[in-house]
Order: sequence, then C-alpha cells, then structure tokens
Amino acid sequence: MDLKVFFSIVFIFTLLACDNRSPKEKFDKFVFDEYHSKYDGIVVQKYFDKKDHNRHIIQIEHKTFGINKKDFTFQSLQLFDFIKVGDTLLKDNKSIKLRIKRINLDTVIPLDFGNVKGVDLYYWENQYVKQELNIDD
Repeated sequence: MDLKVFFSIVFIFTLLACDNRSPKEKFDKFVFDEYHSKYDGIVVQKYFDKKDHNRHIIQIEHKTFGINKKDFTFQSLQLFDFIKVGDTLLKDNKSIKLRIKRINLDTVIPLDFGNVKGVDLYYWENQYVKQELNIDD
C-alpha cells in the first residue's frame, strides 16, 4: 500500500474518532437522551460491567416487554447505590424525574447526572432541568 494512502486513511479515521462537542454540549446530550427515555419495571440486577469500562448497569424487568438494561453510568454513585434489587423504577418520557417504589418507600428523585464532567457548571442552566424543576431565569 502506498504510504500516502495509508496516512490518509489513518488521518480520516482520526478525524472521525474525535468528538468535537464542547463539555456543555456533551452534558446537554446526556440530559436530552435521558429526558426522552421511558422505562418502568422491577430491578432484577445491578452491577458494574467490567467488560465495558465499569459502566453502572441496572436490569429492569417489565411484565410485558421483558428485561431492559439501563445504563446509570452518568448518574451519581449515590443514586446508583440507593436503588435496590426489588425496587420498582418508573420514568416517563419527557421527564428527568425517577420514581422509586419499594416496601415503605415511594419517592420521586430528579436524575442528577453526577458522573458527567461539568455537572456543577451546566446542570442548572440545562433547558430540560430548568423546565422539569420549574426554574425561572
């Protein structure tokens, strides 16, 4: 293979691999994705996926749709630890509020995105957080 072709291919792959979004844009993307997701069911398993960079995984079983893996990596470890096997999790589409039900507990907790770099800078100015928590400018 010609050396120029090889380096051209390497250069193109390098450009494609770069994520050119700012930290705020990345944070907003995580919030957007979670805001538009919906899930409900019983937590059947929680674990750190060692094969995938220790991602925080919660498996939720829905009585009709089966088991769904939910990635909680971008939520704080405190929230991940608070959720127990046997809890019922309910999260509506177009919401960042998570309802957790268990014996002697029924609470609603806003998702905190505590493991996203820049959460302290961007959380309160995110349009979905402001809308959901009724924060005025």
